[in-house]
Amino acid sequence: MPDIGHYAQSIVEQFSSILDIPISITDKTGMIIGSTDINRLGSHHIVTMEVTKSGKIMFFSKEQTAGLVNVLPGIAAPLSFQQETVGVLGLIGDPATVERYVKFVQSHIEMLLIKNFRSKIVASQMETIRDFIQRLLIYKDDENFRRIQNYCEMHGFALGVSRCCILLDIPFRIDQTPSNENSQTFNQTEQDLFLCLTKLFIDNEQDIVAPLTTGQWLILKHVNSDDMISLKERLNYASDSLRMFLRNRDLDSKFMLSYSGSSSTIGAILQSYEQLRKALVIARRNNFQQSIVSIDDWNLLSLALVEEIKLPAKQTLDSYIEKLNSHPNGTALIKSFLVYCEEQLNMSQAARKLYIHRNTLSYRLQQLQQLLNIDLHSFKQCMLLYLVLKQHEHVHKFEKLILQ
Repeated sequence: MPDIGHYAQSIVEQFSSILDIPISITDKTGMIIGSTDINRLGSHHIVTMEVTKSGKIMFFSKEQTAGLVNVLPGIAAPLSFQQETVGVLGLIGDPATVERYVKFVQSHIEMLLIKNFRSKIVASQMETIRDFIQRLLIYKDDENFRRIQNYCEMHGFALGVSRCCILLDIPFRIDQTPSNENSQTFNQTEQDLFLCLTKLFIDNEQDIVAPLTTGQWLILKHVNSDDMISLKERLNYASDSLRMFLRNRDLDSKFMLSYSGSSSTIGAILQSYEQLRKALVIARRNNFQQSIVSIDDWNLLSLALVEEIKLPAKQTLDSYIEKLNSHPNGTALIKSFLVYCEEQLNMSQAARKLYIHRNTLSYRLQQLQQLLNIDLHSFKQCMLLYLVLKQHEHVHKFEKLILQ
């Protein structure tokens, strides 16, 4: 049941200043919790029980209140929530004069009751999810797995489910964040953002949107192996929606979304989260302009080489090498790329060195570019792939063969 005590006085002051009439609000026990006459606060209003029992608006003339203690002429209206009276609104003055305002003020306060109740539910849900995820993120391999398994089951979090990690960084400035009038853990903007992200990413009970620190959110999205293309489309749509969300609230914040491949164990989820967190640090530091950053982005990987914060990029780069090795024309693609790099990215010189037509080399490089999503005009990206290929065990075995 909602408690209006903590904001009853502010409601009274708001409406009395607009309507220029005295107003009071009592709780369901009859205690005055809001009044334009502050001397009445905390006193008992004897007609509250009568209004609460009847559930109807009651009129009190000057003559009717003459012998009553602490009762003034005016109109008393029940304040209802979910078909139960939780308090009484009093508009003080000639009933014929104040009657025109009673429905307006009554309905507005009841709307605030509903809004406040929903806000508390959302805030409570956010707190529960945040506490669960924070407990999950500090899990250690040597910890009792059965304990964390029970904890996950208690929260309906199924282990072994393939999930993609998405990290949203949306740093509100202090002067942008609305004040927390209801003294709740999460302010209204954060609650609205939680509902927005829930609508964008939650499709089933295994999807989670969790607030972490201020301005940072972790989304664990259930995906199948063939869902990554649709995930990228969803992220593009989410990016547009978030931009509109901020614009509608006059918030100027450059957000970033980073995402990883799918993970199915707690350890893998923790590793993905760490990669995403570090990826955002590097992207922010280097003033990335795009709002969506993948941890296997070549620009990000090349920057990670010289950053003091290292991305655990070996797995990502190994996966690229595996793609090349698994390709039917992989050996030719590797050989062509290595010679292309060694000839200073000069297509004509590389083709002559390989004894193939320039168009053949162009076709091979296009295949490699499409396979790895790499920009072959970028020196940094080519340098990174070149070094990985040269260092890779599989390439070492065949290096003499493919470069002779």
